[in-house]
Amino acid sequence: MDPYAPINGISLERYAELGAELDGITDPGEQTKKVAELGVSGPDWEAAVAGWTARMQDMSLMGQVATRYMQLLNEAVAQKKGTVMVSFEDWCAMSAAIQVFGVEAMMGHFEITQGDWTSISAHWQTQLSQDPMNLGMRRNQLQEQEAARLRGGGKPNAVQIQREAPGAPAPGGGAAFDPNAQAAMQMQGAAAQQAASMQYAAGVMGQGAAQSAVKVAGAMNALGGGSNLIVGRQVMVQWSDGNQYPATIMQNSGAQAQVTFPDGRNMWVETKFLTPA
Repeated sequence: MDPYAPINGISLERYAELGAELDGITDPGEQTKKVAELGVSGPDWEAAVAGWTARMQDMSLMGQVATRYMQLLNEAVAQKKGTVMVSFEDWCAMSAAIQVFGVEAMMGHFEITQGDWTSISAHWQTQLSQDPMNLGMRRNQLQEQEAARLRGGGKPNAVQIQREAPGAPAPGGGAAFDPNAQAAMQMQGAAAQQAASMQYAAGVMGQGAAQSAVKVAGAMNALGGGSNLIVGRQVMVQWSDGNQYPATIMQNSGAQAQVTFPDGRNMWVETKFLTPA
């Protein structure tokens, strides 16, 4: 089966466009009403939500559908609502709030939508992919420090949110996903460079002394109420085929972590499928 085949006439591109239209609308009834105004029936919308969600969560597809959806949603939100930006430090603080309180509570506190958070994350995750060692370690340090402060009873600090008008380029280079030969070559080159950087970083982190330090840091973080699945930790990934595969954590947002496999491939997986090696 083609994982990108439309569901009840709703393609992945259309599903992302509808997601942008519904950004900020959390009530299911209001969502159904809104999509009806856009020409989509309630039953078709329910089928699309169930079907596309299942494909995004299908581990046999290795996150390809979910990744493509996020790219499309990022572009659609930028076109409809504009882009949202925060500083690196504020992004780390907001990520720490997710780690402690959950994503819904974080968005409610800072008064942002899922589309806003997608825009913010798209930018900084792209920056991380270009400098995984320096920014990755710095992010882990800032996020864990803030998470510890919040667990100790501290309140989230104020963040400065900057907004651009609708029609702005999608954060993280969303325009680079234009399906033409030149853009495809640029994407392949960037992907190869990112994979090489991630593979190198994973190799450095996997060395004996470095991994021992990471394990100690993870254990100390766990004692403080945090997770031992910190950046740099080697883990075993439970796969849908029943096997476990070695990988190294490059980012951790709480419910999901970006891991790099020995062959250089990297992807986001739910942390419940990770076991410290």
